[in-house]
Amino acid sequence: MLRITTDENPRVLTLRLEGRLEGPWVDLLKECWLSAVARSDKRRLRVDLNGVTFVDGQGKTRLAEMHANGADFIADDFVNKAIVAEIVGQ
Repeated sequence: MLRITTDENPRVLTLRLEGRLEGPWVDLLKECWLSAVARSDKRRLRVDLNGVTFVDGQGKTRLAEMHANGADFIADDFVNKAIVAEIVGQ
């Protein structure tokens, strides 16, 4: 299961993910991302991964596509920092 919530302010639109990014939840994230992009009004787009407990291959691919389209990631724990580093090529 994946929970996606949106935090908005005048400068940043943040998608906060909680749970497992796998299977059908990857498509749900794509829908939420496209909606966020459409209403971003030139705000920075961030994805908060601190609540994510698992990311499968498709989830990593989706996150990489989001990064290529301007997403910044928030990740504070070791596992999610490693996922972000893999995605952004650090």
